[in-house]
Amino acid sequence: MNTVDDNNAYGTTAEKAFLDQLARSKDAATLLSNYIAAADKRAVWHGIDRTEVLLYAELLLGNAQAAATTAQHMARAA
Repeated sequence: MNTVDDNNAYGTTAEKAFLDQLARSKDAATLLSNYIAAADKRAVWHGIDRTEVLLYAELLLGNAQAAATTAQHMARAA
């Protein structure tokens, strides 16, 4: 944890925890994709490391898309 997180009740760690919640949703790919798109319009990041959070969101989005593709293939095979 960095000092920004220590001094700010809502920082990078909390933002990544929020993204984890989105990733657990049945609509994870859509929610994460919307989050990434909206990030360009977000003016205030305060103690949040924008780059770290967006890279993490992209990682979670890739995982969600892979899971959705796997589920589709499994459904077709059944």
